[in-house]
Amino acid sequence: MSVSSGFSSIWQEQRKRTSVDLWAGCMLILMLIGAAIWLRALMPMNSDTSWLISASEMLLDGKKLYVDIGETNPPASIWLYAPVVAFARLLGIRPEPVVNGYIFAMLTISLALTGVILARSGWLKRFNGFLLTAIFLVLFAILPGASFSEREHVAAMLCLPFLAATLIRAGGAAPSWPLLIAAGICGGIVVIIKPHFLLALELPVLMALWVQPRLRTLFSPENVIAGFLCLAYIASTFIFYREFWTMAMPVNATVYLPNADRLQAFRTITTPILVALCLTSWLFCGRSFPRHPAGIVLAASVGFYVAFVVQGKLWPYHVYPAVALGVLGGALAAFDRRLLETGGRQTEVSPLLARVPFLCRLANPGVVAVGALVGFSSLFFIHGNYQVLAAIITRLHPNPVIASLSGDISVGYPVTRMVNGRWGATQPSLWVIANGIVLRRRYPDLSPSKLSAVEAVENADLAVLLADLRRNRPDILLALKQETSLLERLRAFPGMKEELDRYEFAGRAGLVEEGDIVDILRRRPDLRSSMDP
Repeated sequence: MSVSSGFSSIWQEQRKRTSVDLWAGCMLILMLIGAAIWLRALMPMNSDTSWLISASEMLLDGKKLYVDIGETNPPASIWLYAPVVAFARLLGIRPEPVVNGYIFAMLTISLALTGVILARSGWLKRFNGFLLTAIFLVLFAILPGASFSEREHVAAMLCLPFLAATLIRAGGAAPSWPLLIAAGICGGIVVIIKPHFLLALELPVLMALWVQPRLRTLFSPENVIAGFLCLAYIASTFIFYREFWTMAMPVNATVYLPNADRLQAFRTITTPILVALCLTSWLFCGRSFPRHPAGIVLAASVGFYVAFVVQGKLWPYHVYPAVALGVLGGALAAFDRRLLETGGRQTEVSPLLARVPFLCRLANPGVVAVGALVGFSSLFFIHGNYQVLAAIITRLHPNPVIASLSGDISVGYPVTRMVNGRWGATQPSLWVIANGIVLRRRYPDLSPSKLSAVEAVENADLAVLLADLRRNRPDILLALKQETSLLERLRAFPGMKEELDRYEFAGRAGLVEEGDIVDILRRRPDLRSSMDP
């Protein structure tokens, strides 16, 4: 009787503990979802996505990409958002909340698809489901901060199903055909977004090939589908968007690509942190590392890191995928229940290290992952103080036509959309002029032919700006005070000084730092404005 009563008490206590754990887990997930939504309401849309929303609206209005709409990136950059903008227009609401909802929906689908693939392989049994979901939400819904909805953010999310399928390949199995097709489509979209993200997919495939050295691993259906979609997309750009190759790419090759500072990108704190994450995860996983989720995810992180270095622009959102997947890889190693039972498998890699418990605890991938998460969080949450700038513009002119005299896209966006303004220029910024100035400054010994090419693309860009100013007569011009060289270059262009003299200083506002001061120029009241055709 007493034994039966004892078992009953233990069972009731276990049920109570399970119920408490379930309740706490659900509350944690709901809190993280609430925090992610609250952040979207609190933070302004990032400059790139804000511009791409406006560019999508122009595209839907019948304007031609690369002719009437200036853009440095391939057409997928706009088509990633254009259907959502069209849907918002159909509903008669602003696109920004619809785009945010679209990103959240994409994250939900990606995580669900990844979960289904992993569940059928048995890997999910080795992790606490609530903890794993919380980690995913932190990394892909909260950590992006100001990078939320950037193409890099989308790519980091969509690569997850492909990585899950690759992980199954490394184990010698394969998901069902519907899951393979879905994973392949996700992988294809990642490469379509930016072709240099190819390594983020193929390094994990090569790791799986190392474990399972057979052709089917390399030419798996999901890999073939991703490759086919990428090739089809490239071919379509030659057919439907020849202007990208004939107009945008020559300019990119002349002033944008040569300005990549790859050495500086390599020297950033990202390099040692990623090395530490890979090394500690390898030590913790032991010989199972190449076929462990941590190994596959970290291989993708290295691929995104290479893309960050190759681009060499040092913008926070460029490094986001490498950081998010790096932290995820470290967490997957640290919270694997089977590995936690033994405190890791350091003896399989370094018997000497295994004899020093303190070093084993210090070289824990979870510790490095938390350090990386804390260290990078502030970087991703830097954003401009656009409210002050928007308030000044609103006082000066309701629903103005705006143009930028700056090489920084964040001067014109998202503030133009915040004041319900209309963009009065072809380009989102004077990035061609700004890059040309930086190029001459960095390489003072440029050859005469190169200098001539730089000057030619600058003059072409200035001619387009001058035509925009004369045709659209913007109500407001925005300029960065510290870009003195750029402003001097503008005024030196024939006809530009006379056009700029039609504007008067009307206010000033700071953005992120004291040095980022935006001068607000208003079209003189005695002249015809955008309201007077």
